[in-house]
Amino acid sequence: MSSGQVQRMPKLKSQNPEDEAFPYDFFRWVASPQGQVYEQAIFAVTDSLEGSSVDPAERVIVWNDGKRLSITETARRIHERSNLPLTNIESAVVGWLEMGYVPHGLSEQQMERFEGLIEDWVRGHESTHPEYLDSP
Repeated sequence: MSSGQVQRMPKLKSQNPEDEAFPYDFFRWVASPQGQVYEQAIFAVTDSLEGSSVDPAERVIVWNDGKRLSITETARRIHERSNLPLTNIESAVVGWLEMGYVPHGLSEQQMERFEGLIEDWVRGHESTHPEYLDSP
């Protein structure tokens, strides 16, 4: 894998639970050196962003210290602290936005709007980062 490529969790051939290769491919990747580094990146992101909030309309993550940072700025900040590969950190930040961060106190309609803003933000981010297009 070239240094410019994002090391994301691999896209698996089948999401069909009856496909016996599915869990083995996933667990093989998790146990690989790339999977271990990515897992460390997930933990670094989760720990660093604990207690943070998100302003999807402004497309910023609001850190506990009040700093309002983009996905890329957030990834760089965590990278400086963890010394893990920046591309892994950035991918884990995107994953945190998509699945890890849960805003509290939103109605169903507000939550749908929030999720739509996150999807638009992530899509825009990935479209400006060509390394995402080559991810497995």
